[in-house]
Amino acid sequence: MDTIRSWATCVALSALAGGLVWLMAPKGSVQKAVRTVVAVFLLAAFLSPFFQKNGLALDFSAPEPDGAPTIGALQDALHSQTDEAIAEKIREVLESQGVDMGRGQISVRTDILSDGSINIEAVTVRLPAGGYSTEKLRTAIREATGLDVDLIVGTEQEMGNP
Repeated sequence: MDTIRSWATCVALSALAGGLVWLMAPKGSVQKAVRTVVAVFLLAAFLSPFFQKNGLALDFSAPEPDGAPTIGALQDALHSQTDEAIAEKIREVLESQGVDMGRGQISVRTDILSDGSINIEAVTVRLPAGGYSTEKLRTAIREATGLDVDLIVGTEQEMGNP
């Protein structure tokens, strides 16, 4: 709708400017030339949407509701998606190393910087007790993700689970 409105405004302002130029032109042969130039100018203004790179772009989609996502909501969604993706990759690495996550937890803390880049501040993996080589697991996670993680292996009671 904004496209049609801006096009109509362009045509109206062009007609107004063309009319003023036509009225100010001296009589005689110059007036014929001015009339021709004004007519070409108005024709160009009228057909301008068809000369644009993408042609006439009309948007008939429904307008965004008042509850459209805000920047903050989008950043929150980006945080959670990033955290979930990192946690899922770490789960895959741990499973490939034969680790049963059980009641284990993966905590990821990220931040979105002012330039839009994502900063991974900390990753903590809390595993139930089970004779794991923590150094081997850290190395496997580092190789797969490029992240250094805090790996905590403890009993379920130490993890706060009954």
